[in-house]
Amino acid sequence: MSEVKLQSQLTLFDVTNLVVGAIIGADIYVASSFGAEYLGPSSLLVWVVAGIIAIIIALCFAHCATLLPKVGGPYAYAKEAWGTFAGFMVGWSLWLAEWVSLAVFPVAFTRYLMFFLPDLGWIYQTMIEGRFVTFLVATNIVGVKAAGRTNDILTLMKLAPLILFSGVGLVYMVLHPATITANFSPFAPFGLENFGPVLVLIF
Repeated sequence: MSEVKLQSQLTLFDVTNLVVGAIIGADIYVASSFGAEYLGPSSLLVWVVAGIIAIIIALCFAHCATLLPKVGGPYAYAKEAWGTFAGFMVGWSLWLAEWVSLAVFPVAFTRYLMFFLPDLGWIYQTMIEGRFVTFLVATNIVGVKAAGRTNDILTLMKLAPLILFSGVGLVYMVLHPATITANFSPFAPFGLENFGPVLVLIF
């Protein structure tokens, strides 16, 4: 029987965008608004803590990958450490988390669109969400390369406003230090009781 060889359809740029797009989702803008709503300026501390936790988890994954360089990620690590059942539970938990989180994207897309169309009824919202999902499904059916290119565009579209706002914000902070000080006072107008829930939401 002849050996089957897989051909790489995605470039390094495509794969990098897959990771970046998965980590920095479109809901980062929604999460930041929720954090500001519940904590005010002190929500910035939540992002710092969430970032530290993410770095620690990334280092753990990097160490696991050096100890066990196999395909499968968390499934492979859990199976090697605790057996088949643990690997099964981790693998299915990962799949379920991915499936559930996918529902955020069409909802977030529609919410952003409603900024321009505030009177959009729930029927039209549902139709837009359905078309959004249909577009992504059709793209993946066409092929891996088309899906990779689509993800490249979507990831760049998500990052561009983030980079733009961050750059403009930093310049504004340098030019108007008094205004920035006033905006951060009081730093925790609603207290820190919601710090934990907001951390879970943002993370």
